[in-house]
Amino acid sequence: MTFDAFIAAEKQGWHDRAAAYADHTALATIQIIPALLYALAIRPGHRLLDVACGTGHVAGAAAALDLTAQGVDYAPGMVAAARSRFPDLTFAEADAEALPFPDDSFDAVACNMGLFHMGNPLRATSEATRVLRPGGRFAFSQWTGPADSELYARLFTALTDIADMSRADPAPNAYALSETEPAFQMMRDAGLSKPTVTRLETTLIARGDDFFSFFMQFGVRVPLIVQAQDAGVQTRLRDRINTDMAPYKTATGYEVPMPSLVYAGTKP
Repeated sequence: MTFDAFIAAEKQGWHDRAAAYADHTALATIQIIPALLYALAIRPGHRLLDVACGTGHVAGAAAALDLTAQGVDYAPGMVAAARSRFPDLTFAEADAEALPFPDDSFDAVACNMGLFHMGNPLRATSEATRVLRPGGRFAFSQWTGPADSELYARLFTALTDIADMSRADPAPNAYALSETEPAFQMMRDAGLSKPTVTRLETTLIARGDDFFSFFMQFGVRVPLIVQAQDAGVQTRLRDRINTDMAPYKTATGYEVPMPSLVYAGTKP
């Protein structure tokens, strides 16, 4: 099965969300960056590539630690936002599954919450491995699945109860890499050795009183499902999701447990 329609919708969705990323998705994903860089065993002077860089936070953090860092993303809006946020760094439009770099170009490659948005995570991991020098490391992050995430357990229960999931375009399993052994096997198949995983107690920080509206800007997968529904179903989903997230209400919005995993491996 191919996922061409889903991939095109994801690319457009992230392009459209570039201006909102810093106040939505980044509130969660930047929590992962210290562990991601640690997993890469970075050193001053290393060359780092930030794949699916979004607004460039991983590259920016690496540069602050005296690495030579650059980023690529397939969404033009994200590349423009990264260039605006970190004007001294290099960012370019590129497909993670066909990186425009020679073999052995980088000491480290990072992908923060990007692989599960791709049609072929193995191909993207193989490309990351190809551009690494021998001894270099690749690290990527992944949300845990509904069985281990208060956020996704509640979201997908609501979607399953109310939405017609068949209306959305076919998509890869978002949680295929939430299981350690399949993730490790993918890394080995891509040519990486000694895979490791670290669990982080990440929190989704949502600002404002309407959790549903916030989450429609946080990611792309769930909005694609919601937008495929009739107006009445969308209203029911809004009411249900806001009700289900009420236990996590704070004075400024919501804070919902959303654990993440950081995987890393070495190119022999």
